Amino acid sequence: MKPSADFLIDRRVVERHIEKGLVSRADVDARLAGLPDLTEKTATTSIPIVKVSTRKASIPRPQIQKPVVNIDDLPYDDEDEDDDD
Repeated sequence: MKPSADFLIDRRVVERHIEKGLVSRADVDARLAGLPDLTEKTATTSIPIVKVSTRKASIPRPQIQKPVVNIDDLPYDDEDEDDDD
């Protein structure tokens, strides 16, 4: 599949296409020279610059309660083989 003429002179890939021989520098210059001047149709815009903090937002974390273990509720095994009960 042959690439389109617009793709061959796309500014993002034109240098690669010239190096590969898909298009010549003279062809690119001629195509660019033939484009109409559209400066009269342009508009100037202004965008306010907003300072963005690079710090992570402080998100309140829930307090995690440690489990309370009553030692009397734990199972007790008095059947040790090592002691002299």
